[in-house]
Amino acid sequence: MKRRDFLRSAGAAAVIPVLPLPAIAVPVATTPVNTFQVGWAALYARAHNQASPALIQKWLRVSPEQANALMGELVNQNIIKVPIAGSAAAVQPMYPGGGVPGMFGKTKKAVETAKDILDTLVEEDEADEPIETICETTFEGSTDVTS
Repeated sequence: MKRRDFLRSAGAAAVIPVLPLPAIAVPVATTPVNTFQVGWAALYARAHNQASPALIQKWLRVSPEQANALMGELVNQNIIKVPIAGSAAAVQPMYPGGGVPGMFGKTKKAVETAKDILDTLVEEDEADEPIETICETTFEGSTDVTS
């Protein structure tokens, strides 16, 4: 045996235990997920337009293994895109703009309308004649009726 071949095989023997095995060789422990969990995870992912194992774990209060299995199932069902850096966006989000449509954009207009209505009510109240009281209460608790 040549010295170069020997050194290559000795170096390979030292490096092989450190290298990761291909995905086919690694046995995958499947965590059971039911359709109920997948449905809720899909709803949250579409409503928030994002999903990650940490978020699924928080939303559904499941173990990290179940959260990863749910992420895989959501990708398989084409509900979310393939995760990049652990987070994935929804394929068809409920609110593509990032929020509930029409709800928060009109806050300023609603406040201005409420102020206008209150100003109108105050002006009308000041313009009205003062209301005459029919009965007056004294300190002793008796009531005098005046006309």
